[in-house]
Amino acid sequence: MKISLYLFILLSVLLVADCVLFYKFQMSLAGYHSDIILFWSWLLSSLFVIVVYWKKLVAKVFLGLMVLAVVGSVLMMGLPLYSLMLSMTSAGLHLKKDLNEKYRAQIVGYGVMVHPWIEVIEKQGLLEKVIYKTTEMDIERLKNEPINVKYEALLRPEMRISQAKNIVLEKETDSTFAITLFYGGPNKTIVFDKARKRLLSVSRN
Repeated sequence: MKISLYLFILLSVLLVADCVLFYKFQMSLAGYHSDIILFWSWLLSSLFVIVVYWKKLVAKVFLGLMVLAVVGSVLMMGLPLYSLMLSMTSAGLHLKKDLNEKYRAQIVGYGVMVHPWIEVIEKQGLLEKVIYKTTEMDIERLKNEPINVKYEALLRPEMRISQAKNIVLEKETDSTFAITLFYGGPNKTIVFDKARKRLLSVSRN
């Protein structure tokens, strides 16, 4: 029984460390599914520990906190729970592609208020880091036109990021990083500024 408790503690520490790395440094375990496996392993170990140590008050309190978290997310229109389920399953992944040995790209979406976005990720052994990210709203801002929508989900771009069928590394220089999204017709090339880590330009080709 102690082994299950030690495993739960280890998974809890790893999960907290993974969350801190992501929210502070945009880093996480290598691979899209690594974080998902860690989360579900922690959740299953949590339920197992609760069952095993049910006679102890701390187990009842822990279960109560988990239930309150779920109920609280449902009361908030279910948005936090929906985002959690998208990010902790494959449902939030639209497309992923290895660009080369050093980089990979993915199109993901974890909410109803925003369109899916694209991320370029640098592989760093057991870890990886999001180095470039752009959304539909970022692309709209480049047009220097008024954006008359309250939420990004209300935007209606002609070539959505989520509709891309493939992603390739177009060109990398000392100052820029360019990828092309393939749609099967006109394609979209996105160029990032390496120094500022920001979107520089978007063009059709």
